[in-house]
This record gives sequence, C-alpha cells and structure tokens, in this order.
Amino acid sequence: MQHLLSAAGSSPAAAAAAVSRFAERHPDIPGWAALVTRYRAVPSGAKQAALLKLLAENPAEKKMVFVHHRDSMTHLVGLLRRQGLAPLLFDGSMSGPEKDAAVAAFRETGTLLLCSESGGEGRNLQFCNTLVNFDIPWNPMAIEQRIGRIDRIGQTREVFVFNLVTAGTIEDAMLRILDEKINMFELVVGEVGAILGEIDEQQDFPSLVLDAWLQSTEEARAAAFDALEGQLLAARRQYEDAQQLDEALFGNDLDAA
Repeated sequence: MQHLLSAAGSSPAAAAAAVSRFAERHPDIPGWAALVTRYRAVPSGAKQAALLKLLAENPAEKKMVFVHHRDSMTHLVGLLRRQGLAPLLFDGSMSGPEKDAAVAAFRETGTLLLCSESGGEGRNLQFCNTLVNFDIPWNPMAIEQRIGRIDRIGQTREVFVFNLVTAGTIEDAMLRILDEKINMFELVVGEVGAILGEIDEQQDFPSLVLDAWLQSTEEARAAAFDALEGQLLAARRQYEDAQQLDEALFGNDLDAA
C-alpha cells in the first residue's frame, strides 16, 4: 500500500507501473486494470510541468533533482531530453567510476543531475546550491540527508530547496505538517531526528503518517493528522526544553564537546 501511494504521488508513469504490478498479483480484484489504462493515458503530470518551469528559471544554475521512483526517472529523462536539456544521471545501478564520472561532468559542464536516493553520498557536491525534491521521502531524515549533500562545510552560497508535491496526496499532507509545525527546513542537521525521537517509540514517523492517511473517513483522517501535528509540536517543545536545559547546565562546554 505504501508503495502504491508513493508511486501515485510521484508521476503517472510510476503510478501506472505500480498499479500494473499490483493488478498482476491480484487478478481477482476488479477495477485495477482499468486504473492502469487511465494512468497510462496521462502523458505527463503537474509535477513534471512544475519541474520544467523551475528548470527554465536561471537555466545556467546547477540543480540536483532527487527522484525516488525508477519509472518516474525514466519518464523524466525522456521528457527533459525532448525539451533540449541534457540531464546527467546518478543512481544505485551505476558503478563507482560511473558515479565519479557523473559528478565530475556535473561539476565541470553540467547544469542538471537527476539522483536516486543514493545520489551523491560521500561526494563533494558543494559546488551546487539548488536541490529539487521531485519525490518526497516519507522519512524526514532522508530529506535532511539529501539537503546535507550540498549544505555542508565548504558551501559558500545560500542553499535553495524546492519540494514538488501533488495537491491532495499523502506527501502533500506530510510536508505541510513538517514545514508548518516543526519548521523542518529551518533546522540544522540532526535536529529532525532528535525531534522525531520524542514521538511514539512504537511506530516510526512514516507508519504514523500512513495510519493517519488510511482512516476510513475524511473526518477521521483530518482528526488523525491533527493528532499527529500535536505530537510533532509537543516533540519540538520537548527537544527545545532539553536544549535549553543543556545550555544552562553546560553552556559553551557542550558546544565544544
């Protein structure tokens, strides 16, 4: 279920592929084959259009675009090339030398790097200061890790992060509470994990989001997300209180440690 929801929020191509695989495994469930046909009939999604618009602004500026779903990646590569762009690729299927060559090409002449979840790990990417999350991970710490690829020691410019979500999807709801309730994109590296560590220890954050989304009615779903927002706010307050206590007890000694 999580994969289906994630694919549906990524692109029509990813959704069609995910639904097709589900339909093949469950031929006795009616309606799925028709849904595959509907998704395949959609040439492109709103997120693809938003990405093209974003890339057209400051076209000479280097941009990293994170794409989780392979079917979305394949579709984007074709779409971008038809627009006259030349995206470089960095994904888990590439060898070490191939990844190094992609990063080198991006540094020297490239302006656009499409990355899978492993994109750029352990490599110097501070020469880029613009990151686009085409697919939003359900784990906030994965978002933080992506940002950390470019927002690290050696970065001399302001870092820009753009998050693309389809309105009304689970990613839309999740990103809204992360941004509005704990100001995730204003936190320093490590703080997201510390805050999430203060909430329900029996379930991780993606499971809590999925449970809220799968409520049987819209009213129940809204109530579940309200409760999750309350948990996040309380967790942030607990984290901030602990930080203030540490500062009062240890002061600059804690920073030095």
